[in-house]
Amino acid sequence: MIKRREILALPLLGFVPIAKAQNLHCSILVVGAGGAGLAAALEASAYSDSVVLIEKESFIGGDTLYSGGFFNAPDTEFQNRKGIKDSEEFYLQQITKSANGRGNPKVQARLAKEAGNTLNWLRKNGVTFGDEIYQIYGSGYRRSHKPVTALGSSYVQNLAAACLKNGVSIRTSTKLESFEVLPNQRGFRVSVSSNGVNSVITSRALILCAGGFANNRELIRRYVPNLNFKYSDSRGTGEVLQKAIEAGVQVENMDAVECIPEGSILSKYSARLYAMAPGTVFINEDGERFVDEAATRKTITEALIKQGAKRCWTIVDTRSVKRLDKSQQKNLYRAYFAGQVWKNDTLEALCKDINVPFDTVKTSFDQVDPTHRPSVAPYWAVRMYPWVHYTLGGISINEQAECLNRFGIPIPGLYAAGQITGSVHGENRLGGNGLTDAFTFGRIAGKNAAKWIEEN
Repeated sequence: MIKRREILALPLLGFVPIAKAQNLHCSILVVGAGGAGLAAALEASAYSDSVVLIEKESFIGGDTLYSGGFFNAPDTEFQNRKGIKDSEEFYLQQITKSANGRGNPKVQARLAKEAGNTLNWLRKNGVTFGDEIYQIYGSGYRRSHKPVTALGSSYVQNLAAACLKNGVSIRTSTKLESFEVLPNQRGFRVSVSSNGVNSVITSRALILCAGGFANNRELIRRYVPNLNFKYSDSRGTGEVLQKAIEAGVQVENMDAVECIPEGSILSKYSARLYAMAPGTVFINEDGERFVDEAATRKTITEALIKQGAKRCWTIVDTRSVKRLDKSQQKNLYRAYFAGQVWKNDTLEALCKDINVPFDTVKTSFDQVDPTHRPSVAPYWAVRMYPWVHYTLGGISINEQAECLNRFGIPIPGLYAAGQITGSVHGENRLGGNGLTDAFTFGRIAGKNAAKWIEEN
């Protein structure tokens, strides 16, 4: 039995994997225990007492566990307390503009409509959000909410605990090898392996939440041949997505890949200085500001790649550092003392530290709105590299999170949510929308899978 103290350590300890061949049947099988999978399993368990959640890693959480934790939702009580005017309509307008005509407009509208409800659902399931509202890198507006605990761990711990309370069977170190649709809509036959042991799980409904393919060099080269792949901070390797393609599922936007200007993850410590758009300046080794820091992630990535071999830097001041959570601040200081991040009491001294011309940097700073310009010492700098962070393409879904076949028709009983899908973000993802997508469509998939079983 998993005890309370073990629940709090779930992302680290994981769950007991299958030790021997163990064929079983369940009503709903969820593949992938990141944010989307946990949300799908939890929502499904409200309607079904036979839900199994499998995860190929020895621990749960996926990319959600290591995310910055930011969650976008419009017109919330948190925004209202800060006097921030927002609406579902404005949020949708920004999503569709960012998508640039790609993706499914009905899916995008569903995301905008349900984001606020999902925020409240997360709160009901134990996630406590801080009062501050952020405009993070590439988000386009001040609507990013953040849990009070470190990074994405709050989501993982609370949703996992709720899943266990509702009787969800969570099996780690369990990898999907293949799946097939049973005749006459009788469900699915899923082959899995765990520590070299093969088993079969049959289910009435199947929900795919196994993430994208940002850390699969072969797939990146196949779908984005012009991208010079170097690094990725994602754990997504795309095996389940490939199995879905083999099974006849339609995919879209596979060439849309999001890079981020990450720096210190190249070293031992992760210091993510780029997270806040106001208070950040991007410069190259000539001291020139080469892109608007509040631009879309796609625009920033393209501008960074165009710098070629030039060294590039993120510069912030102490106000931005104080807005990082405690774990991020800890890593920032560890990286600083390890000589992998730079800090100084004046901008001129910092420029000398990183060997860029101060006069040109000062001119670049003058281009930034004074209210958004780093101006409170000490100043910090970290190198920038284009990291493959998120894949925007994947399984085509409709607004009910149903997977579509190659003719655009829903496949009965098959659902998907999160980064494995390709219908939500189009060619660019708003910063903070990754978790909104995962939790919102995870919930929709879980509820509709249970509803489909009841009706069939």
